[in-house]
Amino acid sequence: MRDTIPATNIRAHQDVAKLIAAAEFSADATFNIVKFSSRAIASQIAARRLFWLRHWQANVKHKWWLASAPISENKLFGSALEPLLIETRTKKKILPSLFRRSESRSPQHFRRGSFHPFYQP
Repeated sequence: MRDTIPATNIRAHQDVAKLIAAAEFSADATFNIVKFSSRAIASQIAARRLFWLRHWQANVKHKWWLASAPISENKLFGSALEPLLIETRTKKKILPSLFRRSESRSPQHFRRGSFHPFYQP
C-alpha cells in the first residue's frame, strides 16, 4: 500500500503509518482481552466449584484438588468427581465425608448437674 503512494506525499505516508499503528494496537488489545477473559472464566469456574463444595466435610486439599480439575464442557466437575462419589442404598451418588467420625463431632462440653447447695448435716 505504501508503494502505491508517491514519495512526495508525506502526509499520506504519515496517515498510513498511523493506521498501521492503530491496527497493531487493536490487535494487541484484542489479544489481551481474550487472554484475561479466559483467565476470568477459569477463576469463575474454580470459585463456583469451591462454592458448591463449601458444605462438604473434607480437608482443604481434596476441595482444591476438585476445584482445580480440568474444565469439562458440560459438567461443573467433569470426570474428576466420579471417583469420589459413592452410591447410597437408593442408588443416589453423594460425596462422602472424608473426616473420621471422631474428628467431625464437636467436643462435648462438661455438663454440670443441677444446683445443689452445700450440704450440712
